[in-house]
Amino acid sequence: MRTERLISLVLVLVLVVSLGGIAMTPWTKGELKIARWGDINTLDPAYLTSLEREFTIMNCIYNGLVKYKEGTWEVVPDLARGWSISEDNKEITFYLRKGVQFHKGYGELTAEDVKYSFERIIDPEMHSTESVAWAALDHVEVIDKYTVKLVLKEPSARLFTTTLPLNSGFIVSKKAVEEMGREKFATNPIGTGPYEFDHWIPDKETVLTAFKDYWGTLPKIEKLIFLPIVSTPTAEMALRKGEIDIGRVSLTSLEKFKEDPNFNVYVFSPLKYWWIGLTMTRKPFDNIYARKAIRYAVDVGEILDAAFYGYAERAYTWIPKGTLGYWGNAPHYEQDFDKAREFLKKAGYPEGFKITFYIWSGEKARIIAEVYQAQLAKVGIEVEIVESEIGAFNEATNKGEADSYVQFFGAAVDPAFNSEWWQSSSTWNPSQWRNPKWDELFTKAEGEMDPQKRAEMYIEMQKMIDKAAWAIWLTHGIRPWVTQTYVDLGKPFPDGHLTPWTMDIMR
Repeated sequence: MRTERLISLVLVLVLVVSLGGIAMTPWTKGELKIARWGDINTLDPAYLTSLEREFTIMNCIYNGLVKYKEGTWEVVPDLARGWSISEDNKEITFYLRKGVQFHKGYGELTAEDVKYSFERIIDPEMHSTESVAWAALDHVEVIDKYTVKLVLKEPSARLFTTTLPLNSGFIVSKKAVEEMGREKFATNPIGTGPYEFDHWIPDKETVLTAFKDYWGTLPKIEKLIFLPIVSTPTAEMALRKGEIDIGRVSLTSLEKFKEDPNFNVYVFSPLKYWWIGLTMTRKPFDNIYARKAIRYAVDVGEILDAAFYGYAERAYTWIPKGTLGYWGNAPHYEQDFDKAREFLKKAGYPEGFKITFYIWSGEKARIIAEVYQAQLAKVGIEVEIVESEIGAFNEATNKGEADSYVQFFGAAVDPAFNSEWWQSSSTWNPSQWRNPKWDELFTKAEGEMDPQKRAEMYIEMQKMIDKAAWAIWLTHGIRPWVTQTYVDLGKPFPDGHLTPWTMDIMR
């Protein structure tokens, strides 16, 4: 009898659940541990410091008016149901979805939040790192609770390609930012995305949980744990021990992981660009001949073979192939010690000189530094390698404290985003290059709506930087991801940036 009664109770519970009488959690797949190559500095989209370390997490927390459709670069509606554009391309009116909720009880998203999110970026007193992306914006008008108009000073060619779908277009809660203040909000973000912020422990973890009141399709995984693992061997070991679900591996280990049935391997071609930079405000690199000497002393192929194990294709400029403005005929500088010594003499340093080379703590950066050091020694240039954690590295190089450095920037599908850092006003311009004519051309290209004319402008800008000789372009890199076999990676973007809200656990 007891057994029969138990079976009956189970059947009743099944029936109640099937009829919706008991609320069921829409996700049941536990958690995913995702290794990142470094820790966050901020989760405020107006102050992003690294696409690599912060964008994916922000993309889980926030929505924009539009977004890239998962797995593609197609721009589709997000918080906006639709929009209309004036004939002169200076007024764009967006019609918002109704009932969209912010995290942690901060209420419904309205046009006021959109106005606040964008105007705080263009406010000069806010010193937003995204101000260049919104340089064309004059102001934002609230038409009604669910209608908002962007009023531009001039047309913006990249508005829908990068400004709106990337972090600069993410919408924050006006109430939350004003209540917390900028500094507190940076590590207590409030958005409308599929995941809400749970907590951050510096150098240990950033944790997000699925937002039960999300307006869109609910994610299948309840918790995301992002772990800052700087050391690639440590990430590999964590994968093998099952301590993380998704991580990166060294290129030397890539084939071994491909052969191991316990893992899935995915390889992407990122849009980022790596380069060796020379700081023009520091001796000897205030002299163009000294900069040219370095350009001919370096063997880029040797650096790529050592740091990327032959997987990464060499780059000859910063705008990647397939992107508007790609300079297919960019010069190919090869190592030539005779030319290097000739330029050293012209610079007034026939016996060479001593310089610092700044890097962040990481395997690739260290390998690049060591090869660079050995190459320059052959023409009498002594290189002191200065290594620090990523935050200190960025601060020092952006202040112009390094003689030379290695750096990479995350890029996007629009040349303006990839190029904005070289403006005279940019705070992310480690070579301290200043050229008013280049600034004028950049601004003109921003408002040029004819793709062919715009492409020609970016090619001209690349020629100007090539002439200044402050950069040795290395590669656009390679982005491998390795997952445990039970992880469905979902729909990552073409460059390998993850979309965790599309992921699943198949077990």
